[in-house]
Amino acid sequence: MWQELLLWHNWRKTALIFILTLTLLLDIAVNPIISVMSVAGAIILGISMCYCCYVWGMRKLHKSNDVKHPCQRYLDMDVTISEETAEQLADLILLILNPILLHLRSLFLVEDLFDSLKLLLLLCSLNIVGDHIDGMTLLLAGFVLLFTVPKLYEWKKPTINMQLLQLQQLKTLLLSSENKKIPIVSVDPKLMSPNSIQDPNGSDNELDDNGEQFNSFDQDNEQDFTSEYNWYDTLDVGYDNIKQT
Repeated sequence: MWQELLLWHNWRKTALIFILTLTLLLDIAVNPIISVMSVAGAIILGISMCYCCYVWGMRKLHKSNDVKHPCQRYLDMDVTISEETAEQLADLILLILNPILLHLRSLFLVEDLFDSLKLLLLLCSLNIVGDHIDGMTLLLAGFVLLFTVPKLYEWKKPTINMQLLQLQQLKTLLLSSENKKIPIVSVDPKLMSPNSIQDPNGSDNELDDNGEQFNSFDQDNEQDFTSEYNWYDTLDVGYDNIKQT
């Protein structure tokens, strides 16, 4: 019933309910609610009385023998709430109300700090909105959206579903990127000292061999320089002997 009403399947019935309810809400926004309810009740009662008087007058005029009440079919309607209906309503209320109460308890007792912070942010935002817009304006906006958004969604369902799917994929991507952990590599400080750096292929031995080669090369060079120095000394000694002779 409500789905057909909100989706404007019977547009005459929906339009009638929408216009009457919107007029009542606009009246409440301007006048006190007690005055609005009393005036609404007086209008309904006046319409009923006028209708009954019209029917009775037409019967008298046509000398009809019909003695039924003009609103007899509405008087025969059962408007009472049966026990089965009351149990169904109670179960529905419990089904909706219990999770809300549990969630509110969790939020106000700070079971999850992040969720409680979100609630605090929402309440502060509502306080700011309430300073500029009263509750009746929000109620009117919500009522209009209630009768317009479902129909717009029915018209543009493929496009809206595609956009919602893209948003869901973006949310999943962001959450997955946040959950990724950067691997941390632990390094032994001993391995970072210069004296402990070794080549696994035995490069230390090669370095030692090269060091020995360089040392032997230096020793050879020193011997060559020494021999050359002794040769010059020999020449000088021979030259002095020639001068003496």
